[in-house]
Amino acid sequence: MFTNVNICQMNIRFKKWMKLVDINANSLALLINVNRSTISHILSGRNKPSIDILDKIIDKYPDLNTNWLISGVGNMSINTSSELIDKKHIDKIMVFYNNSSYEEVIN
Repeated sequence: MFTNVNICQMNIRFKKWMKLVDINANSLALLINVNRSTISHILSGRNKPSIDILDKIIDKYPDLNTNWLISGVGNMSINTSSELIDKKHIDKIMVFYNNSSYEEVIN
């Protein structure tokens, strides 16, 4: 079975992932130790990411689903409870009543 790679859509997914993890081309290039132009060429559609580049990215971002990045199949994250998604921690719950009283429930 072969996967048809649409470079334009792969670039869109690559940009979407970079926005989600809040990293720019320069920072990603520094992080994975490649030239900034390498990342810029991928983002512009001039080049596809090599296996080496994908390997370096996965080394730093192991939750990134490369199948999604390349083909669009599946979720962006391998782990659906990924740390890429901001999670809120509830410290306490306040219950307000019609008589203006309230109750604090501490977790």
